[in-house]
Amino acid sequence: MSAKTAPAIETVERLFDEVDEWYQRVHGVRQKLAKLKRGSEAYLDLLSDLWVEADVLSRKAAQAAEALDEFQESLRDAD
Repeated sequence: MSAKTAPAIETVERLFDEVDEWYQRVHGVRQKLAKLKRGSEAYLDLLSDLWVEADVLSRKAAQAAEALDEFQESLRDAD
């Protein structure tokens, strides 16, 4: 059985860069929604886009948090 290798800090930073990118996508959809009449067909259509972007953001944030946790654990193990 092989031991899991902790990610490099550069990998953790890249993962958080992706979180930032997807947050901007969520924010962009929300800005579009704000310009539409709540409940209109266009508004309701955009809600599905918001769900998709938010779901990806959630997954990327969880992945980044896990990588950060693994990186921090590796620092404790090095002590």
